[in-house]
Order: sequence, then structure tokens, then C-alpha cells
Amino acid sequence: METTFRRAKLSLLAAVRIGSHGMLQKPVRLLIVLFLTAVALILFGLSVTVAMYDEDRAIAESMVLYDRATIVAKPDGSAFSEEELAVLEERAGKAFGTLSPAPPELLPDLMLFSAGSYPTSEELKGCLRGSPSSFAVLSEEAIGEAEGYSLTGRLPAKKEEIVLPACLAKTFTVLNYYDEIASPQVYHKDSYTWEYDEAHLTTISSHEDLIGKKLYLADPAGGGPLQASIVGILEYECGQWGYHDQGGYNDQEEMSLTLEDQLVVSEEYAKEALGGSVGMYALAGRPRSSAEAAVLYELLKSGEYLVCTDAVTQVEDYRETISGFTGAFVGVGAAFAVFAGALIFQFINLSIEAKRGQVGILRALGARSYDVCRIFFSESFILALVSVAVAIPATIGLSYAVNKILAELFFIRIAVLNFTVWMPVSIFLLGFVIALVATVVPVLKEARKAPIDAIRDAA
Repeated sequence: METTFRRAKLSLLAAVRIGSHGMLQKPVRLLIVLFLTAVALILFGLSVTVAMYDEDRAIAESMVLYDRATIVAKPDGSAFSEEELAVLEERAGKAFGTLSPAPPELLPDLMLFSAGSYPTSEELKGCLRGSPSSFAVLSEEAIGEAEGYSLTGRLPAKKEEIVLPACLAKTFTVLNYYDEIASPQVYHKDSYTWEYDEAHLTTISSHEDLIGKKLYLADPAGGGPLQASIVGILEYECGQWGYHDQGGYNDQEEMSLTLEDQLVVSEEYAKEALGGSVGMYALAGRPRSSAEAAVLYELLKSGEYLVCTDAVTQVEDYRETISGFTGAFVGVGAAFAVFAGALIFQFINLSIEAKRGQVGILRALGARSYDVCRIFFSESFILALVSVAVAIPATIGLSYAVNKILAELFFIRIAVLNFTVWMPVSIFLLGFVIALVATVVPVLKEARKAPIDAIRDAA
């Protein structure tokens, strides 16, 4: 009978066991290499994220993270009709209110309806002024879209009804309400004082006390003044930014695009004042998702509307700075990739030195060069797998943390680090590619040795 000799074959599972056992023999060295490799991959991931900065995505994410509101205007500066506002709401998937500059003669002088000693700045802290600057038309849906806003009372339904924002209502909680309509005050120029009938003075201790009180509101049709009833108060934390903290989006009209000092009027009143339109600016609360922000941004890019948000403004301001950074971070990412590869290369070299005698014995028992490669490649891939598993979630977490730190410390309201699927994919691929490249040269060199040479080198 003819005897056939077959070379021994080391199974993949056996190779992994030998490789993993060898790694655990030097736990301190293993932990150091794992830590440094993970750090290198994390820094590489952050570098890739910066290098792959996408302006459109940055704006969409920044809108969600940092914007308090969205202001939409038409490029020609004309006002929105009710029909145009409905089309905008349908396209954006959001409820919009409107905001319009108004001549002073259309707006009430709240100081006429207050009485008492003139307050100090401390007493009127958070109260911007004694009279509104513009008027707004809001719906309950639009108020619901705005972060931090609520309504005491109700919205105006008729031309002679108004809603005061909280910061203007504060005027009356400091000076109290005087019924100027029932008993006009008299101003004495010589003594710089007002004469009024205290019987018509009402102490205002809460915003509910203002409901039902009347103010003079100009009739946009040109008739006599309207005796407008206060039917509600738009509540928010006085002193915080309102719908938006930027002004002057219309070259013709410098105005504050906030709700802190705006009088809320009915659609009927706005249409009469604006010749059939409901408002100059459409405004809504912050986008609630990246998809919603992307729709709003598409409206801007289409050229049909001017979409004004903090995110759009800041991205444009920092465009050149970020562009300069992206190029530099490509080189930084490459440097960290090389560093991670050098760490794995050094680890495998040390592992080969420690296992040289063991490898020689395995070769003498019939193990092939292929089997030797399996042992050491399993080590490097296990090392890469653990490092990648740590690096990916850490990089995602750090991306959000860095954006938050930039926002809080430097008021950079931009998501500079945009999470994309390519970030974890690049870390995963890099981890295993550098493990392969860093391992192939020393392992192939060792695997080609004759068994007796491997044993002799280990002695």
C-alpha cells in the first residue's frame, strides 16, 4: 500500500486562538497599543469629518441645532398675500406667521396708558420700550412652532383686537394701566409732569389683569382712532432673543425681526394696513428636523425667497475660514493614519519576536507559511476591530461635543463637524487596511523562513 503524506492544516479558529492568546501575554503593552490606535483613528475620523465639510448639510444641521426661527422674505421686497403665504406653508411643511414694519402713527403709544413715576432701568429690566415697533399676524400653529412661546388669552379675531408681547406688557406691571380713553391725561410742560385722574388708574400685577383693557389703535383706513381691546399676551422669557436675533434684511427698512416688541393684530387689520397683504416677512419657529431644514434651504437656493436664519448668516461669514481648514485637515488625517499603521506594525514585530520559537515548532510539525500568516493577521485584525469599535462611537460623540463647545465658547452657530455615514465607514476601512498593510511585510518575511531557521532565531 502506498503511503501518502499530507501537510498539516491549521484551522482559522485555531489560528485566532493562538493569536489572541499571544496578545494577552503582554496586557499592558496591548492596552497601550489599543488606546493609541483608537486615539489615532478618532483623530483621523474628526479630520475626515472636517475635510468632508458640506455647506448645504452644515446649514441644515445648524438650523436644527441653533436657530430660534426662520424668516422668509420675497426678493422684490413685496409683502405676502394670504394665498402666497398658504403656498409657502405647503412647500415648507410649516405654519408661518407674518411680521411687518409699520409707521409709528399706526401703532399705539403705550406710555399714554400708563401712569406713575418714571421707572429706572432696573425696574424696567427686560422691557425693551414703551411702544411697539411693528405688527405681526400669528396663528396658534405658528406660536406652537416657536420655541419658548405661549399665549395668555386668545389671538385677535377682529380689527379692534390686539395682543401684546410679554416685554411690552411688562410696562404696565411697572407703571400700571391708566384708562386714557375714559379720562385723558394732561401734560404740564413747565413741570414736566402728567396730570391724571387716579380713579382711572388700575394696578396691574399680572398679565391677566391687562385682558380687556383698551388702547388707541390707528385706523389704517384713515378714520378716527380705534378703541382696541387687549385680548391676549404673547408670553416668553423677557430679555431672551425672540424669533430672530438679526435685523435689517430689507435694504429699505431696518427693523428688529423679533417678537419682543411687536404688536400682534388680526388679519383684517394687517390687510387694511398693507393694501390687501398679510405681512412683509413670513416667520416660523426653528426647523425640527434636518429634512425640514433642507426644504427651507432649498427655498433659499432656488432664488424664489430670501430665507434668513442664524445658520445661513454664520455659514456665509465663516465660509473662507472653513475652506482653509478642510485642506489642512486632509494632511492631518493622513498623518494620523500613518501613525496608527506604525503602531500596529511595531506591535506585530514584537509579537513575532515573542512567538518565533512557537512558530518554528509549528512549522516543524507541518504548518504551512499560510498558517503562520493566519496567526499574525488574526492578531492585527483583532487589534483593528477593537480599536475601530472604540473609535467610531467616540468620534460621533466628540463631533457633537466639539460643535457644542464652539457654540458655547465662541458663539459659532455652525455644525462644523457634520456626521455622515462616510465617517464611520472611513474609520472602519482605515482600521483594517492599515492592519493589513502593517502586518504583511514582517509576517511574510517570517513565514518564508525554514522551520529550523525559525527555531534557531528564537534560541
